[in-house]
Amino acid sequence: MISREDLITQSVQSFARNQVFDVRGYPQDKVEFIESFPYDLTQLDRNLIAMGFNFDDDGEQAELGSDLKRRIYTIEFWVFGLTNTYARNLANVLKFALDVDGTIPLLDVAQTPPVEIDRLVLVGVTAHRQIFPNPAPWQQFVWTTQAKVEDTYHASAV
Repeated sequence: MISREDLITQSVQSFARNQVFDVRGYPQDKVEFIESFPYDLTQLDRNLIAMGFNFDDDGEQAELGSDLKRRIYTIEFWVFGLTNTYARNLANVLKFALDVDGTIPLLDVAQTPPVEIDRLVLVGVTAHRQIFPNPAPWQQFVWTTQAKVEDTYHASAV
């Protein structure tokens, strides 16, 4: 069984990958998606988009008298660029790619191929430059794109 939180994270990452590579045509030899922050990175040989911190608010009851819940998830992508122009461009492309129609499909990734089971509402998405004191060479051009998505679900179903 895959938790709903993991379905959300994997769905947003899958949507971002599809938008960057398939819809917008960025070359995979220049850009790589990785599943987590690259703590052990020593050198950057192409631009990276890494999943960073993912967390949610504590949720709230969405409807009086039912088990309908609403939860906001914040999902960060860290963009490590070979140049500041490439990093800034990727962070902003990611920002607008995630906000292409205001929703992101929630996929059941346990099925092959994954099947859309719901939609996540995009609450907001931003991009920011990150500055590191005394950066390693791979930390010179770093941006983050942060997406907030809303999930409404029945608590008894998860």
